[in-house]
Amino acid sequence: MTKIWKSDLYRFGKNKLFYGIALVTIIIAAALMLTIRQDIRLGISIFGDLTVFRNTDDIIRIGVQYNKGLGIFVSILISVFIGQEYTWKTWQHKWVIGKSRAAIYLPKAILSSAASVVTFLLFQTAALLCSGQIQEMFTGGYMIMVLCGSFMYAALGAVICMLSMLIRSNIASTVVCLGYILFSETLISVIKNISSFTDMTTRISKWVTDRMIYGMSSYICGSSASPEIIWPILLNSAVIILLSTAIGMFFFSKYEL
Repeated sequence: MTKIWKSDLYRFGKNKLFYGIALVTIIIAAALMLTIRQDIRLGISIFGDLTVFRNTDDIIRIGVQYNKGLGIFVSILISVFIGQEYTWKTWQHKWVIGKSRAAIYLPKAILSSAASVVTFLLFQTAALLCSGQIQEMFTGGYMIMVLCGSFMYAALGAVICMLSMLIRSNIASTVVCLGYILFSETLISVIKNISSFTDMTTRISKWVTDRMIYGMSSYICGSSASPEIIWPILLNSAVIILLSTAIGMFFFSKYEL
């Protein structure tokens, strides 16, 4: 597994797409902050959902709302990185080295979660440095939001990895992952509408949707960023990572490489 891990890490380090996305992420965060500092108010509409930027706090929170931009970069980065393995048909080489499907899957899952978190942290760091209010913003509440956001993005990376590993096509996996990001809110609404027949099903659907990644995102953005939210977000993210990794490894083990 060590050789496969080094191979994946080396290939990821040479990935121009990662550096391109990192640069675009930093530029977007900096541009938004600098625009707000000029007292210019922005409004961005994504599929009819208008997001208005009035102050620096709105920009910080938009980073946590993965379905409104940052998650798109994460999904493209991970799905293309993993999809290249199917395009190049290099799975057999890794099988010869590791002799284990788990040894092939786990480095991808770890790298995906790490890349997702790094993308989020790059956005938040660039926004903080360009805000002109570092001392005012660098508070306990800000650190809690960034910490919880990092847990959430780690879970997002694991889910995107699962989808990319199970869809054996570079283009198809990218389309599916983008659809998962862009239509997360729609999916939640559909689940709630379908299960609104009785009080019991309504409560069950609410419990389930609140623990999905979109539910965590909404909870982090809507909370007061107190220390009490850290453990629930950490636990929920860990469960999502473990479940998605277990499901991904199970089905990946059935594939013919």
